[in-house]
Amino acid sequence: MDNIPYDIYQLGYHSLAYHTLARFKQLLQRDMMMPPDIAEQIEENIIPALEYIDGWEPTDAQIQAHIESRGMF
Repeated sequence: MDNIPYDIYQLGYHSLAYHTLARFKQLLQRDMMMPPDIAEQIEENIIPALEYIDGWEPTDAQIQAHIESRGMF
């Protein structure tokens, strides 16, 4: 098992998505023992979801709504 230099339980959703995405991409390229149906599920479902999370940014409307309801970040 890889030695992870950080505690995954302390990561926020964005950091966790980023690191998980990178690791799944590595596994798809390097793990020759991965069953094809598992690889397909990762490629079709997990990676797109992680890419969405990793690239997500709030809209101006979401930022304004947050400021109005809770104050500045």
